[in-house]
Amino acid sequence: MTRLLAAVLVVGAMVPSYASVPEYPCYRPSVAPVIDGDVAGDPAWKNIPAVTGFSILGDGYTMAKQSTAQCCWDDEAFYVAVTCEEPDAPNLHITVVDGGNFWEDDGLEIFVRPGADAQVFQFGVTAGGAKGAYLGFADFTKLQAAAKMGKGFYSIELRLAYALLRATPKVGDVWFGDFCRNIFTTNSGGDRFTCWAPLKTQFNEPANFGAFHLLGPAPDPAEADRISAGLNAPYRDKLAGMIAVAAAKGSEYTAVLDEAARDPKFRTSANDLRLRWDRVTRAGRGTSSASVWDLRRAITDVDALVRESYDLKYAYLIEKLFPE
Repeated sequence: MTRLLAAVLVVGAMVPSYASVPEYPCYRPSVAPVIDGDVAGDPAWKNIPAVTGFSILGDGYTMAKQSTAQCCWDDEAFYVAVTCEEPDAPNLHITVVDGGNFWEDDGLEIFVRPGADAQVFQFGVTAGGAKGAYLGFADFTKLQAAAKMGKGFYSIELRLAYALLRATPKVGDVWFGDFCRNIFTTNSGGDRFTCWAPLKTQFNEPANFGAFHLLGPAPDPAEADRISAGLNAPYRDKLAGMIAVAAAKGSEYTAVLDEAARDPKFRTSANDLRLRWDRVTRAGRGTSSASVWDLRRAITDVDALVRESYDLKYAYLIEKLFPE
């Protein structure tokens, strides 16, 4: 039994297992989300499981700009919330307007298939809040969606009324779909096309969509966190392995950094780098208890840390060899 199915059984719902696709337990929220783009500030999402670990289209996990998705449903609509890491938020150049080619701007494409034999529907929302629809010919003017730009992120919410999806869901149904992201602003890096359910060559790959299990009332926040941990376990394991490798990499620099810290010319930079390596080492020791988000924060600094340590190490050694 998977950890996801174990969590679902806790709330009394038996669902089938799909070994070939990722699964998501889609609960009924305690209150309907307010569609204003403010995911973190909306109590509706507090007890809805959150899934991260988006993949590069046709490849493994993306590391530069991750995303976190949630979805839920009630008697009126299917709701989606996605929070996107975006260190380039101030530099996003958003040009698309409602009804335009949403796939040409930074933003999201949401695919929903309300049943194994149903029509695939495609909706798009840009980081600037422009909305549209393509596959399924849904009326995008009836799509409720909003985006919010923050420091280092943007978040998007959608409300898909069932009239748009031409579906009437019930508890126990299994829908399919994917959360996909377009990244065109890459000042700080980033993979161009990423998605929750791993896809091979394009976003519209119904055979590889994830499964949304429509369940009853959402659990309490603590239980939702436990379910999220189960959903994110493979990605967390990947991050933990990267942290362990990074911590070992630090041994190539720490001795020289300690020596450079005694040189007035290099002291400040060397001490700063040494402290950052100490944080990576502590993270490596605590991977068994750290959350996926703690590990994610720890790993985001590693590439820059290695590069800066390399530069300082050889600048210091050259200074020793050829003093002025």
